Amino acid sequence: MKLYFNLKYWQKRIGRLPTFLAVAGLIVLFAYLAYLAGVWHANSLKETVREQSNQLDDMYKRLEQMEYQRHVMQVELDIERSSNQSLQDELTALQNDNYALRRDLAFYQKIMAPELQQGGVTIDSITVTPNQAEKHFHFSLAVLQIEQRRRFVEGRVAIDLVGRVNGEKRRFDLMKLANIGADERNFTMRYFSVYEGDFFMPEGLVPERIDVSVTLTDGGRGTLNRSFFWKDIRKGQPATNVRTDGDT
Repeated sequence: MKLYFNLKYWQKRIGRLPTFLAVAGLIVLFAYLAYLAGVWHANSLKETVREQSNQLDDMYKRLEQMEYQRHVMQVELDIERSSNQSLQDELTALQNDNYALRRDLAFYQKIMAPELQQGGVTIDSITVTPNQAEKHFHFSLAVLQIEQRRRFVEGRVAIDLVGRVNGEKRRFDLMKLANIGADERNFTMRYFSVYEGDFFMPEGLVPERIDVSVTLTDGGRGTLNRSFFWKDIRKGQPATNVRTDGDT
């Protein structure tokens, strides 16, 4: 087998010139095949580079789109923050104006009707709104500190629902109906305090009014009583202050 790779063997067998031509032909063939392989490899690399370049272009385009979207979202967020801040500033200003008006009103009430305030505290308002369930209501009571002093005031709240059952006057503890415990009836407030709860109307009761009593224990002394007509509460109008008759 080794003889086939021996040049002298072929020179003796077919002569020097044919052997030379055959070797030269093989060299040219191998060179041509190597050239074809190099061209194919170069084309393959070019294709790979072109694909990677296209992918890179796509990534840059997506990056630009994402950057644009981020910029738009940032602008929208800044606008929303600015709008929210403006609304918050307006709300704060309105709350301050409302508080000032309430304080001025309470000041004149203190002169015209001193029984409406006690120790710089007044029973501001109460609302009752129906819930979805039948004879189920939500109430909200606001107690307001009207003087300019900014110390804490402590006290206790009692709310009674007064009406008639079969023509007989009855009085119900509204906070008990709303499952508000004894500890939750105490308050420590600065500026204002709000009591809220949900209750079912007692069976057969025709409501007439709600009596509210606030007893100050610290930061002030005394007891403040105010009654609200049920018809005015349900109409959403400012409730008229009335005197209780002491009946139970």
